Amino acid sequence: MSETQTMLSRVADNLYWMSRYLERAESTARLLDVYIHTIPDVPEIFEQKRLRRLQESLSVAPLEAPVDGDSLLQQLTFDAENPASINHCITAARENARQVREQISSEMWTQLNKLYLDVRYAKMDGIWQDAPHDFYMKVKEGSHLFTGICDATMNHNQGWHFIRIGRYIERVSALLQLLTVHFTDLPLTTHNELTTDQYFELVSVLKSVTAFEAYCKVYNANLQTGWITEFLLFGRDFPRSLRFGVERIQLSLLTLADITGRSKSSRLYRLSGRLQSALSYDGMDDIRDLRAYLTGIQDQIAQIHNLLHDTYIVYAVETPV
Repeated sequence: MSETQTMLSRVADNLYWMSRYLERAESTARLLDVYIHTIPDVPEIFEQKRLRRLQESLSVAPLEAPVDGDSLLQQLTFDAENPASINHCITAARENARQVREQISSEMWTQLNKLYLDVRYAKMDGIWQDAPHDFYMKVKEGSHLFTGICDATMNHNQGWHFIRIGRYIERVSALLQLLTVHFTDLPLTTHNELTTDQYFELVSVLKSVTAFEAYCKVYNANLQTGWITEFLLFGRDFPRSLRFGVERIQLSLLTLADITGRSKSSRLYRLSGRLQSALSYDGMDDIRDLRAYLTGIQDQIAQIHNLLHDTYIVYAVETPV
């Protein structure tokens, strides 16, 4: 492999993972913030169930012993060894950015470095203990600001598309996991009488993907599992829906193919194209088993990730870039 090819694959890999880690940190901060806000509304008898589902939503192996909420929040916020923690994700995002410092704008580096320092010093000076909501808001806003700065200051070239692909692969993967944890044991209906526990769970799910207000504008405040699932899976205009994310992944993949001269008939493009087409035409009537449906899409997203890596990161020596 030539020096130029090695450099390009390294840069693509760093930009992709920088974006994924930052999106993961923002998603974790949002789930933890929602958990804190809903504590007063949920009866104490449901607390352990909520904590287990929080762990499962973040792909953290549930502990056998009863979990203490404060300890879990500290772990998922500051534990540098936990790959799901905010601290770990932002540190990893910054390290990936540092390795390709010349490929991103100075404004992007400044914002990411500021966010990194904010997280590090929050633990030391007690900001998190005094106002955890303000801390999680700072993480979320810092991530959103980085995304806006990236779109406004970086050339929309190969590197930018790898950043966008990483962002949306991480986003749709987190959404699929969230729906698997919360919805596969509930009937998908549009006329269901909800218990208090179920109602607050549905509110939490929507707020965990910043979808509560957007959902209410389409379906009003009547929370029904069928409508929520339809909105989060097939919503064409909502930026955190599965369909929206997959369409952005496909657009960036097609652009990369044009830039690099790669064939759009390869397995990567066939798989992503089929998934994008299916989500454009699928509806709730096409879902017989929600768990199987979500698992199937999760497998396809994992395959797209692997094929992207094989195509652009560890491609054969003779493959032109």
